[in-house]
Amino acid sequence: MNFDFFFMLEALLGAVERIPTTLYIATVSVILGLVFGMFTALLRFYEVKVIASLLKWMITLIKGIPIILLLLVFYIIMVTTYNDFMASLGLKYVFRDFNTAYIAIAALSIMSSTGMSEAFRGSLAAIDRSQFDAAYAMGLTKRQTLLRIILPQVVPVSIPIVGNLYIGMLKGAALASTVSVVDILNGAILKAGVNYRYFEAYVAAGLVFWGLSIIIEKIFYTIERQSNSILRKSAN
Repeated sequence: MNFDFFFMLEALLGAVERIPTTLYIATVSVILGLVFGMFTALLRFYEVKVIASLLKWMITLIKGIPIILLLLVFYIIMVTTYNDFMASLGLKYVFRDFNTAYIAIAALSIMSSTGMSEAFRGSLAAIDRSQFDAAYAMGLTKRQTLLRIILPQVVPVSIPIVGNLYIGMLKGAALASTVSVVDILNGAILKAGVNYRYFEAYVAAGLVFWGLSIIIEKIFYTIERQSNSILRKSAN
């Protein structure tokens, strides 16, 4: 098999054109994961009655579901219910007008929330309980203790985990092609539809994902180093 380097460059351009779509899906999923993950971790950490146990079992269940299965389930639900739901609201929108990127965001956000929740819960559990007791002894409320003492320690520790999860969501966004989203991978593959040189297309897509992963890793490493520097200065 002859490797067509020039076609790989063509496929590379096709993949690069779809970087904004893939980054959009991954970024929104991570942001939503941060919000819901932190909220879930706090509910479990403070052992809120009933809710904490329910969340524990839900997270265990979600962790066992492949992302592609969640994507397909959401896609089927939208295909079968969207038109009727819009009609019941008196709207003339149909499924073909719907941006299927939102399906990918919904599925990846659930996975992201699960990962973030476990990361934040582990970071919270690592905080010495004596810090809570000392804060309460000083007259601080639970909210003040959390915002002023606990979270400033938890966030820097969680930065590397968030960065790894971001890269995971970036790679997970490649599965968005299964729900008709043209992402980096699909952008490269579409170029191969003319001459069937899929190997070159896969190499091109891999190079783009590899480059983005390196950039994201460097960004989060810089953020982690800066936050640790700020913490050391505040400690002194």
